[in-house]
Amino acid sequence: MEEMIYMKCGCEFKNGQAVADKVRMKGFADQEMPQPVKVNCSCGESYMKTKLIDNCPNCQMTYAVTPCSADDHNYIVPAGINY
Repeated sequence: MEEMIYMKCGCEFKNGQAVADKVRMKGFADQEMPQPVKVNCSCGESYMKTKLIDNCPNCQMTYAVTPCSADDHNYIVPAGINY
């Protein structure tokens, strides 16, 4: 059984793709992060995350976070390559 992903507000998702889908459905994909955050990507590189949904410039892994959880980098989740 997959472990659920919980956001700060209590919303739960089955995976990172579900987080990205919800943020896109609500029209927030291009919303700026409250503060840019350094993401240590699974490819070993780091980049500055500036939007709720964006990609690592090195490997194109998509990372997503909901607006209510964007102020805490612990809620940023991977959603897949070019998702």
